[in-house]
Amino acid sequence: MELNKILDYAIMADETAKNPIKSGYVTNGKPYNNYLSNDSFAEFVEDMKTNHPTAYEMYGKGGGKELEERASGKNVYPPKMASFGSSSRMIYNLMKDVDGFLFEKKQPTTVGGIANLDGFIETDEKCVFVEAKCREPYTLKDSIYERKYEDLYRTISASDKTSVTCKIEVIDERKIEVKFTSGKTEIHSFDMKQMISHLLGIATAFLKGEFEVKKIDFVYLLFNPKLIEIKEGKAEINRIYEQTCNECNSVDFKALFEVIVDYLQTVKGLGKDKNKSDIVNNFSFRLVDQTKFKEVL
Repeated sequence: MELNKILDYAIMADETAKNPIKSGYVTNGKPYNNYLSNDSFAEFVEDMKTNHPTAYEMYGKGGGKELEERASGKNVYPPKMASFGSSSRMIYNLMKDVDGFLFEKKQPTTVGGIANLDGFIETDEKCVFVEAKCREPYTLKDSIYERKYEDLYRTISASDKTSVTCKIEVIDERKIEVKFTSGKTEIHSFDMKQMISHLLGIATAFLKGEFEVKKIDFVYLLFNPKLIEIKEGKAEINRIYEQTCNECNSVDFKALFEVIVDYLQTVKGLGKDKNKSDIVNNFSFRLVDQTKFKEVL
């Protein structure tokens, strides 16, 4: 069985032992046992709609279509958020009762496309941006990307401010293959491409003056599988979790953020009137698991 599905079932066993949640979503006549049942998911959505309408609206309008069944060819799949290993469901369950916390925060990147962050909260003192990962590190990453990021990747590699490098191979006029490293650490499990996109979105917002300059916290919420019982595949799942943490910890994200801010100002001409140091010096990055998440907000 695939590692991500093994983790799904382990989370399911942990949750159903504590709560009256049923598993086994059925769509188009096919059962998906690593998902909430149709009735349990309907109750989940109804509770969100009734008690957390802002979250319901955000997930309904989000780019991931978290609450809808998904069609692919002749196949129909359950809603993403019905998965026991859903990152969106994880962060929603952790933060749904926190006033002011927003889900599915969209930030234009200037370079191209939209950065879709899993969570955001702003206070008088700081802006907190959140990316949540549960089962994602346990699936293979696609290293083929659109060429619209190529110039930025080459700028990052050439900079002496960050140890992140992007080894690029041109595939065709539209696509490139990119392998990321941080110093001597090869990046495999940590999603560096997505992280760069997120940093672009945050930098764009501050250079455009969408937020007043204040403390900027980026919190990377990574589900810790060591905190639940796993039988099959435990050693490999724990190894990949540790590898993801090590890859993440190898990166100086403040330095990488500075390169991105500088790129947006000097190459894209964005926010030239803004003081780069005021933005960069306020930036911090933290890696946390599900037990420490609320403590850092």
